Amino acid sequence: MASFFRVFTKRICILATVLASGLFLLACSAWWLEPGRRWWVGILGVGFGILCSAVLTLLVFWIIVRSRWFLLPLAVVLAGWRPLTAFFALHPFAPSQTAKIDGSLRVMQWNVARFDEMNHPPGSHESKRKQMLDYIREQNPDIICMQEFLETHNSKWLQPNIRYFRDTLGFKYYMYAMDHRRRDSLYEHGIAIFSKFPIIRTVRYKFGGPQSLKANESYAYADIEVKGQTIRVFTTHLQSLLLGKKELESVEEMKARKEVRIDESKGIFKKFRQAYVFRQQQAAKIRQALDTSAYPVIICADFNDVPNSYVYHHIRGDRKDAWARKGFGVGRTFSYISPTLRIDYIFTDPRFTVAQVRTPHHRLSDHYPVIADLFLPGDK
Repeated sequence: MASFFRVFTKRICILATVLASGLFLLACSAWWLEPGRRWWVGILGVGFGILCSAVLTLLVFWIIVRSRWFLLPLAVVLAGWRPLTAFFALHPFAPSQTAKIDGSLRVMQWNVARFDEMNHPPGSHESKRKQMLDYIREQNPDIICMQEFLETHNSKWLQPNIRYFRDTLGFKYYMYAMDHRRRDSLYEHGIAIFSKFPIIRTVRYKFGGPQSLKANESYAYADIEVKGQTIRVFTTHLQSLLLGKKELESVEEMKARKEVRIDESKGIFKKFRQAYVFRQQQAAKIRQALDTSAYPVIICADFNDVPNSYVYHHIRGDRKDAWARKGFGVGRTFSYISPTLRIDYIFTDPRFTVAQVRTPHHRLSDHYPVIADLFLPGDK
């Protein structure tokens, strides 16, 4: 009986190893497979962290029991090494301090979620806007890129943000691209770049997708003079899943009861598929703009996609991912759905040096900021 139990248990472990290894390889393949055609692979990539943990656990298990089956999870880990190291940064002893490193350029990326103003009645002053602005002042970035940046022309109800960044926070130079405006013009929001160094040129493009699905947002860049050099800073907000509050609550409920109901998940999967199609098209436009830049580039953006995705891989190319270069761990930047979602990035031209990077988890927006100290080409 004991012998039968051992054989049965071993077969279950072998089956689990084969299944986990196969799914892990499929999740890794999301790097290369266009999600517009194989959207289900992209969804599998969202669970990359779980699959990775399963494969590594099985690898350790087979090593402990001294079985040659350890070779299968080892092989798939090596095969998926590039997506794995993009997902989990391996620099535990890299610097990570609030103070800016001497001589560096501090760049900040943050989806500010309209400064929390839309979660409260206009004019109520109950939002986290003041806390967010104070936090930006404390971090003292030289350049900050924001998505869902809110602006108003009616200060009776809401406080203008461009003027505050310019006059109070000391960002004398900026570009702002409005993507959405309320019908009564009370407020609008879009993408923005603010700089303490001179901006000599700005260019803004539209993605051209359906406005009704918020697929016609902008990508833009600013040419900035820093220490005698011109750099080009891009920002954008790629297609969102457009999950409403009710759908986000459904996701959290499914996680809590550890089961998925078809009626709840059908609409969510449809939105995943739709977003993958738009993001693939948008990534192609961003990549072309980056590759044809006349100056060394930095792109700060909310991709709405994970590090083991096609969108991440296609846009990154040979550029440096600040978190992958100097971070440690997953580097989560989105507070909902999963504790492993890193969807906000700072990429740089290979000629930049990443001195340090942080993703502070302050619950001010639904996104966490990414803050990187960089040395310009030739500085170090």
